[in-house]
Amino acid sequence: MPGYIRKRGKLSWQVMVRAGRDPVTGKYVRITRTVRGTRKEAERLLARLLHEVNHGAVVAPGRTTVGEWLHRWLVDIAKPNVAAKTWERYEEIVRLHLKPHLGAIPLHQLRPAHVQRLYATLLQAGKHPRTIVHVHRVLHAALQHALRLEVVARNVCDAVTPPRVRPSEIPVITEEEVARILRASEGTRLHIPIVLAVLCGLRRGEVLALRWSDVDLERRILQVRRSLEEVRVDGRLVLRTKEPKTGKGRAVVVPPLAAEALKRHRRAQVEERLRAGPVWEDHDLVCPASNGGPWYPSNFQKVFSGFVRQYAIRRVTFHQLRHAHASYAIRLGADLRTVAARLGHATPTLTLNVYGHELPGAQEELSLRVDRLIREALHQLRGEP
Repeated sequence: MPGYIRKRGKLSWQVMVRAGRDPVTGKYVRITRTVRGTRKEAERLLARLLHEVNHGAVVAPGRTTVGEWLHRWLVDIAKPNVAAKTWERYEEIVRLHLKPHLGAIPLHQLRPAHVQRLYATLLQAGKHPRTIVHVHRVLHAALQHALRLEVVARNVCDAVTPPRVRPSEIPVITEEEVARILRASEGTRLHIPIVLAVLCGLRRGEVLALRWSDVDLERRILQVRRSLEEVRVDGRLVLRTKEPKTGKGRAVVVPPLAAEALKRHRRAQVEERLRAGPVWEDHDLVCPASNGGPWYPSNFQKVFSGFVRQYAIRRVTFHQLRHAHASYAIRLGADLRTVAARLGHATPTLTLNVYGHELPGAQEELSLRVDRLIREALHQLRGEP
């Protein structure tokens, strides 16, 4: 029976409507209301509730807690649809920040005040605003899924404002610094990764996953088809390849300087493989570990950090090399669509948001170009030479 009316007192009636099953526990859930008045009024309420349930205007509360729903969302929705490393971060956010503070609250009783209090607590505990923004995005995504399935009537995160994060500009490495880094890395296993980041704009994972079959040195084109990442499975690090960040590959034109370095590197790698003999693992990788196998990103990072310390180059990260490539391209007049395609950004808007500040002096150069353009137009209008 979808609903019924039961007399509670002389002028009191209980109205109950069955509203499907709890999405996590699978048990039937009910919506109950108490009416003080006549049976006619109780019947009108029953008819209205049945209509609203049938048309999705009300949601059955159920017994699902926020913690249960977050777990179900992680397993059923997030895991099949995001990269393994991203899922690790989602799971960490749920485990460390969301479940301890909100996990026990029944999902239908979660209110904006609960979420706002969580953000205030995390701030007081010294968490960076950017961390709290990530917490907000994960919770919002999980609740949005609940909203689409009509498990909740609204997404309470829409009524909550996470802390503001001031955009941090990545320091741009000058051409002179890049030249010193390239010179210092010559003859080391880091040289080609640095070349690919500075001259081609590749990400670390893309560099470490690049194969010789992806590189056409005669046409000076390389194909970015995959990225290498490490994820933790049962407490140990495991290497995985995944699609590039936007979900599709891209072709990158290789500058002559990089093509020359790659040709020298290929010859040297053939000699290294012959010296290694059966120890060498042939994975066709352009930038392998010393045995020819994949180079773990965490190990690569340790080697790169040690290189930076050893040669007293100001503290730069590998990502800053890619950032330098993009900044130089914009300064040299490349349009945003070209830069976005080269970097593997989903949209030129993302490129603008990240690199819009540009190099020092770029706006000055632009202003002088505009000045010359308008000056010439004025001279022509006045008939001046």
